[in-house]
Amino acid sequence: MWSRSWSRASVLGAVAALAGGCGGGGDSQPSPSPLAVAKAPAESGDLQTGAVGQALTDPLRIIVTRDGVPEAGATVTWSTSDGSLNPVSGTTDADGFGSSTWTLGPDAGTQTAQAAVAGATGSPLTFSATATGGGPPPPPPPGTVAVAVGNIFFRSNRNNTSNPAVDTVAVNGTVTWTWVNTGPEPHSVQSTGGTSFTSSDIQSGSGVEYQFQFPAAGTYTYNCAVHGSSMTGRVVVR
Repeated sequence: MWSRSWSRASVLGAVAALAGGCGGGGDSQPSPSPLAVAKAPAESGDLQTGAVGQALTDPLRIIVTRDGVPEAGATVTWSTSDGSLNPVSGTTDADGFGSSTWTLGPDAGTQTAQAAVAGATGSPLTFSATATGGGPPPPPPPGTVAVAVGNIFFRSNRNNTSNPAVDTVAVNGTVTWTWVNTGPEPHSVQSTGGTSFTSSDIQSGSGVEYQFQFPAAGTYTYNCAVHGSSMTGRVVVR
């Protein structure tokens, strides 16, 4: 029998001490095994050959596992000093695979890229590719472009393309549209598409000009607010 001199708190404390001794460790769990990263066992994308400045045919592919079991949701960081990778960061799929498309750089010869998984055994992985071709880089895009606005067309003064008039201009370059022999027929330069710029007013009269400076790279499409798809153009800013 318990001695009457024991308080209820003393009894509960003794029981708790006994339970703790029997449990031996409480809720502690063993540390998880580290991740392991390796090139995909088939079609890893390593050792390809491709043209300079072009995307390789096959994406780079890795597999991430833990204790030999594919690990979904692991973050993979892709990097290269030769060209570009898309995406530069992503997560592994349900089968543990991660991938990225490699666009080679401008220099012929051997190029390299890496895939890294933080804390993983085998990280980073290095991929190699052989780039062929090459030659002098293309000239930079012009800083100014002129487009004729007529009845019923847009026409590039630089390359004579029309409906669409297609021009390339440098970032911060300027495009000037000039109404040519339009008489009283009204026209405008109206931005269309997701990448936009400031549209002109609807105007008439030969010699009218509208000018816009493009501050950011992208592809900008436009038409005439009066004549719609009958008059179109495109400006590529790079």
